[in-house]
Amino acid sequence: MQPNDTKEQLELQALQFFARNDYERSSLNDIAKALGVTKGAIYHYFKGKDDLFYASVNRLLNMVEGWFVDALPRDIPLKILLDNLFRMDETLTEIGEHSGLGDAITDYKNIMYLFLAALKKFPDIRKRLDDIYTGFHDVLADAMSRAVDKGEIRKDTDIEAVAYEITAFSEGALLLGAFTDRKDYSVLGPRVCEAIWARIALPAMGRRQGEKNETK
Repeated sequence: MQPNDTKEQLELQALQFFARNDYERSSLNDIAKALGVTKGAIYHYFKGKDDLFYASVNRLLNMVEGWFVDALPRDIPLKILLDNLFRMDETLTEIGEHSGLGDAITDYKNIMYLFLAALKKFPDIRKRLDDIYTGFHDVLADAMSRAVDKGEIRKDTDIEAVAYEITAFSEGALLLGAFTDRKDYSVLGPRVCEAIWARIALPAMGRRQGEKNETK
């Protein structure tokens, strides 16, 4: 295993630990024991507990950014893109599986704890989160602009407002799921998606006309 691979594995394992345990009350000895390494192994790559926590949270943010890129491809119809976004149970499971973090991440309470602890400790994490949400909103708005050009949705759609609505629902539904035992987003997410789509979609005839105009 190369040194950079060892560092990456420490970050991923520490991320699972921090997701399930109280950061403030965990000592470096606790972390090393949970990771099955010595404190010296941690100090070889990180300055200490804070540095390991900071690196681990940033690794999670990199994963989230990567997922947003994969979740918003440019070459699929907007309706399919929205259907995928509103299946949040599947999204969390996919992130957990692909990252190797499993249920440490699929339980959104763990993610919320990580981010809240990181925001308290490292103010620049707020900027990273803001950039991620802004990027998600902008890419979604761009996808809707293309959908207008393709005749998929109405030209009078308030693209900025709808993009904000979708972003706010996605995060708000997960927050409610984190603060309560209710997972309404797994049932209501697709229904909210259909409600939004019903407001912005062109009638079938309009979509066909837009397709004809594209081929001319």
